[in-house]
Amino acid sequence: MLVLKSFLEDYRDEEILNIEYLELGDKESEYIDLLNKFFNREVEDRDVILDDLDKDNGFLYKLMCEWYENEFVRENDLGLVWYEYSLEDFFRDSFRIDGGLYKLFEVDDINRKLYKK
Repeated sequence: MLVLKSFLEDYRDEEILNIEYLELGDKESEYIDLLNKFFNREVEDRDVILDDLDKDNGFLYKLMCEWYENEFVRENDLGLVWYEYSLEDFFRDSFRIDGGLYKLFEVDDINRKLYKK
């Protein structure tokens, strides 16, 4: 399984690792501060569960919505800027068993949480 804190740290670390490609110039340190403030938060000491992806009440879904709606993230086009890429796609790409980064959940189970199907 994947510990919730580890997911947050992994996301933060990946963003910091790729910061040079964002071409933020003098805003780079502000972005690193925002990443640390946002993803170093205290969370329950538990594994990521499928309910964390629930579109209505999931912790990770709400957290990532908050992140992508952040003023700095939006003003600097640091969110989901790929063509037709969505938060739902991000979760499927991260957590699916058949090829996701963490290989935790079946795609159908993820879709049920995201789309209530």
